[in-house]
Amino acid sequence: MADEISIKLATSKDAEQVLKFLRETAMESDAVLIPHLNEVSQTEEARNIDLINQFDDCVMLLAMLEDEIVGMVTVMVLENQPTTGELGVIVRKKYWRNGIGRLLVDEAEYWFNTYSSLENLVLTVFEDNVAAIKLYHQLNFVDTGRTIEEGHRVIQMKYRPRK
Repeated sequence: MADEISIKLATSKDAEQVLKFLRETAMESDAVLIPHLNEVSQTEEARNIDLINQFDDCVMLLAMLEDEIVGMVTVMVLENQPTTGELGVIVRKKYWRNGIGRLLVDEAEYWFNTYSSLENLVLTVFEDNVAAIKLYHQLNFVDTGRTIEEGHRVIQMKYRPRK
């Protein structure tokens, strides 16, 4: 499956499809935690994507199966930590366990190591998402803490590139 997937940088032209993807995946999984998602207009999302693309500390990449978005990875700089980016990965449920998440994280790591001005890459994952935790460990993330966020027990992780 993953060999049929292409990865592309999101552009403002993708805004409608990105919003549709996010709204649908938010109903498939409680891991999609985007405040006010249903209130974001296509115009606002297009502006958001354009803004993301102006900086070297943020990125939004789309996993495409022909013309369908089947996954997305974002790295967004943390407001209170300007040298740290937070990784977010979403894969459409019917494509889970097909290597798409690994492909997206690999692409984000490449972007981080090659193009980003960030010093750190972190993520938060639900404690019961065993498959994702295993994947992140395989892809050089280490646990840095545990907490409860929005009613969910989560593990905080940090990227540690191999030397």
